[in-house]
Amino acid sequence: MTFRSESLPTNALLLVGVLEKLRTRDGLTAARVHAGRVSTTTPLLDLASTRFGNVGDLELAAAAFDLVVATVRDQLHGTQQIVADAILALGLHKSAYENAGIDSRTTRSLYLAALGRRRLVLLNSWNRLHDALDLTAPEAPGDRALRGTTEPEVLRELAKQLVRPDGHSGGSRTVTTRPTTPTDSTPPVRQVVVVGGAVMDATFRIKSLPAPETSSEAYGFSLSPGGKALTQAIACARLGLKSSLIAAVADDRFGDDILEHLDSEGVDTSLIKRVHGASTPFTGVFEREMGDSIAVNWRNQGEVFLSQQDMEDRAGDVIGCDVLMTTFEMPRVTMERTLALAHREPDNRPLVIVTPGQPYTDERISPPTFGRIDYLIAHPWELGPFAPAELPFAPGPVAEKLVTFGVETLCLLVNGGCTIYSHPLEEATPVPLFPTIYKETSVARDAFCAALAAKLIDDNRTFSPDVAIWATAAMSCAASGFRSESMPDRKQIDTFLARSGLRPPHPATV
Repeated sequence: MTFRSESLPTNALLLVGVLEKLRTRDGLTAARVHAGRVSTTTPLLDLASTRFGNVGDLELAAAAFDLVVATVRDQLHGTQQIVADAILALGLHKSAYENAGIDSRTTRSLYLAALGRRRLVLLNSWNRLHDALDLTAPEAPGDRALRGTTEPEVLRELAKQLVRPDGHSGGSRTVTTRPTTPTDSTPPVRQVVVVGGAVMDATFRIKSLPAPETSSEAYGFSLSPGGKALTQAIACARLGLKSSLIAAVADDRFGDDILEHLDSEGVDTSLIKRVHGASTPFTGVFEREMGDSIAVNWRNQGEVFLSQQDMEDRAGDVIGCDVLMTTFEMPRVTMERTLALAHREPDNRPLVIVTPGQPYTDERISPPTFGRIDYLIAHPWELGPFAPAELPFAPGPVAEKLVTFGVETLCLLVNGGCTIYSHPLEEATPVPLFPTIYKETSVARDAFCAALAAKLIDDNRTFSPDVAIWATAAMSCAASGFRSESMPDRKQIDTFLARSGLRPPHPATV
């Protein structure tokens, strides 16, 4: 989270978020500024455009990069300059460090490696870096203090200098300027915050499960970032939404891989909690040829988890988003606190979409929590814990009971289709199945949730047959793959829907 001990103007706060985003993975480069131009880096591009004029996407991205470098060089001093140079991987002092005898391996790691590695080199070389610039080094912060205090303070100071009315504009003097084009008519990018788990998936692709005490050969294997919340956040980004993930991530090499993957997909990682000294949770997934799967989870929930206080620290982001998506991948009390935060300002709150996998089996959800769920997206087997133990399990009556308890709309996903139970409770509404050779995959529901969020935003929060069909079409698109890479964009969903020939069953609101 951003350090907020000093009040900053809104435009500076927006820039802090941009800088936090760009420090991940390879740091700030013109190419990464250009790649995030649709949403993530817009405030920085707007600032460069104000200073230098509208010079085209690529030149403007280079101007924005040069503006940051020049501001760090001329407006930050001492330790702040060293920290900004390293965490953003600007390369400002590379020659000075090498001339002072610091080996090229260190400088290469300081500017080219992933953020976690850059931080490690910065701390391990703290005194040498200061000596190379003839500076007196203050006491080196610990890793936690660097992440939680030093870096946020430096980025806030940098943002404050960037937005000064007499802000420095050096470094981009060769850019040819032309009058800016008004952008007031551009619709705002909608914010979705996803809360839940981010893990590593070890996926084995098999023809059949081996019998007990035997083994069989897999015909494919992949190791990739996963988790319901992570995949939903990526799916939202693919649909053009400003997508932020709140999750706990270990600070081991797999945790770095998770952050790099999210960053490459355009997901904001500034709200993620890094857990020092922990091991990344893993899920073992066994995928069969037609897409059905089974999974074994090792959550490491004693170390890697979101607490109630973590969510309180991020309350402003939860309250201020357009759609909040949560999963049961976090402790029950944290999930309940998250939904309570979303309703803290009831007249201006986000829509809440919840997926209950894996369902809580040994703890009961408090009654008020059901009334804070706008959309519950579930598989039939996940409703088992909500069914009376003395009666045979049937998902329909349980779904109706959850709506009676306060859930606004329940979408029950079965074999690539969807049945809608909604308040006021009348007959369940089936959504037509789309033709597919695949059964539902582990990421299909995540595509449904993201598409539901996007379409609800498009349609001013109104749920209708159009919304349900579009989300179901997204689920069918995603069923052709097995990982987050198969998440569809809007064009793919619209094309698929047009080719299917399916239309809403009736024009009335469900």
